[in-house]
Amino acid sequence: MKRTLVEVVCGLAALVLMVSLHHQIARLEVQQKDVSDLERKVDRVVAAASDPQELERMRKEILNATETRMSALEVQLQNASAGSSHAQQIEEELQQAKRDAANFRSQVSNDVERTKALVDAYIREVRAKEQDAATNLSATRTDLQKLAGQIYRDPSTMTRTMLMPTVQLNGEDTVGSGTIVFSGENPKTKATETYVLTSHHVVRNILADTPKAAQEGIDVTIYLAGERVNVKGRMIASQTKIDAALVRLATDRKFEFVANVLPRAECGQVKVWDPVCAVGCPLGNDPVPSHGEVSSLNNELNGSNYWMINAPTYFGNSGGGIYRADTRQLIGVFSKIYTHGKGTPVVVPHMGLCTPIESVYAWLAEEKLDHLLQSQPVPRVDLSQLAAPPK
Repeated sequence: MKRTLVEVVCGLAALVLMVSLHHQIARLEVQQKDVSDLERKVDRVVAAASDPQELERMRKEILNATETRMSALEVQLQNASAGSSHAQQIEEELQQAKRDAANFRSQVSNDVERTKALVDAYIREVRAKEQDAATNLSATRTDLQKLAGQIYRDPSTMTRTMLMPTVQLNGEDTVGSGTIVFSGENPKTKATETYVLTSHHVVRNILADTPKAAQEGIDVTIYLAGERVNVKGRMIASQTKIDAALVRLATDRKFEFVANVLPRAECGQVKVWDPVCAVGCPLGNDPVPSHGEVSSLNNELNGSNYWMINAPTYFGNSGGGIYRADTRQLIGVFSKIYTHGKGTPVVVPHMGLCTPIESVYAWLAEEKLDHLLQSQPVPRVDLSQLAAPPK
């Protein structure tokens, strides 16, 4: 807009200059055609104010017309009587007109270039600030949401979303954990089915120490509000490389509490220091939670990558869920716990490895079963309610 105004003003200045020049040399040039043409050109400049390219072209055209008019005056001056007062007057007027035209061209060029440079710099500054503001706003919102999730923790909500989907898998000498990831009408079979995500080694160990489990199914305990439900389950898919298994329960009952799995597109958002919650059945206990953080995202074992968490875990947590503490989304399956020493190794409960949910997505996609991982929008915490105590 600034540049447009400068161009229009310059165009009008050219008109004033040319009209003044026309009056000064009226004694030599009586034709009004040149001035009329110039006036029409300036009118076109004003009309083209919204088109920068057209405005620039018209500006150059007016300057060319000015220079052409100067040349015409020089010719007329040469034809005037040499040394006459009339010729001297024309000479003075012509020189002044040339100086005015030169100043006009210089001012127009400088103003346009200076204005363009200022506008360009301003635009760059505004864009940079907008980008920084957008980045900072996004980061601030994320940080506030995480803070809100930590401060405004509703125990009943955490129980429903992380504790209740947890199940226990039992053998004669083995106990492990699992997470209900689907319960309802299977879109492919149209039957009401329930599936549990767990670790492969949990199912393998139960089948090894409980021979009847291969024929009758694995004992699975489901924890509901005020009751326990014992059902049988069979492994329908497994991947030893990532230590993962999928167990289908032998029941047509639909269970209310199902884990909300982190969408596959958001798996890359998990970072070191992210707060997590590990839920499982250590030593055969009912499901218990423990809190910690993501310690590492790169831990290669047998050709696969695992995440390390520092939430306290123990034997029996294997197969249990690892959740984001702020959004309560399932992000992994607990797999292994570190031990130290030989003979009688010491368990290191704050160094556990889990299978990332991205690896589970990739495996189940190969099995044509990835539709069983259910993701729901995460309810955002109303920051305005942080000051109010939970009801």
